[in-house]
Amino acid sequence: MTKPRTAFIAGTVLSLGLLTGCGGGDESAGTDATGSASPHASATAAKSPAYPGDPIPGLSAKPAWSLAQKTDAAQWCAGDAALASDKQGQDGICAVGDAFLLVEDLSAPVAEGETEPQTAHFVGHLYDAATGKERKAFTVECTYDPSVNDAPSRDMQVQVGAWKDGSPAVLIRSCENAEASGLKKAAVKTVYTMYAPSGAKLGSSTYTDEEHAGLPVIRGHVLLPGGGNDDRTLAPVGGGKDLVLPANLAEADPIGTGQGYAIEGDGRNEPVSVIDRGTGKSLWTTTDLTPPTDVAAQIEDGEEPDAELYPLHGDQGILVWSASGSNDAVITTVDLRTGATVAVGPRTTLKEFGQVDVPVVSPDGTTAVVDFAGEAVAWNTRTGAELWRQEADDKEIRPVAVTTGDVLFAELEYDQGALSMGTKSLLGLLPEGTNAPTQFTTNGYTLIPADNGLFAFLATKA
Repeated sequence: MTKPRTAFIAGTVLSLGLLTGCGGGDESAGTDATGSASPHASATAAKSPAYPGDPIPGLSAKPAWSLAQKTDAAQWCAGDAALASDKQGQDGICAVGDAFLLVEDLSAPVAEGETEPQTAHFVGHLYDAATGKERKAFTVECTYDPSVNDAPSRDMQVQVGAWKDGSPAVLIRSCENAEASGLKKAAVKTVYTMYAPSGAKLGSSTYTDEEHAGLPVIRGHVLLPGGGNDDRTLAPVGGGKDLVLPANLAEADPIGTGQGYAIEGDGRNEPVSVIDRGTGKSLWTTTDLTPPTDVAAQIEDGEEPDAELYPLHGDQGILVWSASGSNDAVITTVDLRTGATVAVGPRTTLKEFGQVDVPVVSPDGTTAVVDFAGEAVAWNTRTGAELWRQEADDKEIRPVAVTTGDVLFAELEYDQGALSMGTKSLLGLLPEGTNAPTQFTTNGYTLIPADNGLFAFLATKA
């Protein structure tokens, strides 16, 4: 299966500026991260730009608000706080809780061979997803020597991540660098500050030297430098008790709430193990559990079943069981802390080699859909009841996203469409040239780009 298309074409610049369609005057939207006046967030244009495209099934008929295109600056989605600089994707992350975060790069061009100190200048804009009002602006200015260092990048200075409780948060890496002067060496100081989607400050930590300038931040903890397979330290932003975990667990993307759970084992060559990241203790392995009856009947004496664990919602996961070497599988819902089976779901077929596709889950975690090997199936994760299954004469349904209104956006071979998550009925095909949105805020808004601006639409009910 191809990677689901995103609402933002890879590498596309969002050259968008004036906020329109949300009312109000041109009063200041507040203060930025440094305490200076924020850019105005309300409309200065007499008229909102009209969305030029055809209606998109599954989204409101008209946008809730828009950002009009402008030529003097570009806005981009933010970076991923949990990833190192060399692993940042081109699409970025725009949705953070009930807000959107866009980054404006105001850095001046630097001539090739320049040796004088330069300043990289970025502004992060945090917009209310429902109204478009700017909640907060974050200004980051970093001085650097272009003859020695690469320019700081926007996707490392303004990012979307998660706070210590697992809730979405903004991460700002501000710079307080000092040039060498007299007897004083040049100094590099990085301040890691996290904010809630409301714009409220959550915590801040300061680090010196270049080694600490661009570290991943995982669940509100800075992953401190370490080598090889050594234990790694995760230092909480704003202070608190450090977490010390084996390198593979410290670097892994957690699932569940709070500091969450880490997964060890591939489920084939070794059992799946679930570890509490807060304590480092193993909670359970798949060898402790009883597989579903249909899978157990296929297991030969002395063999262990295969299993794969995916995040679901809260502290629950999707555990897919199969007999060793078999592509016939059964989907279950499990409690992440205990491994207890919550519900036994439908059967599915696994891809024989190179399984990379994952379940697509509704925002509240009550329904999910997966297309592991060309046969999509949707189910109720609480009861295990199958909702629908792709029929032999259906186009392949490749799930992309499920909205708060129970609309499934999916790739349908050469088309993209919106379906009812509960019934599989087709609500409509997406207009040509419009990609299925993949990022939604917690209150159901998504951003759709067009030639004349960026438009916020609300997901409708199926």
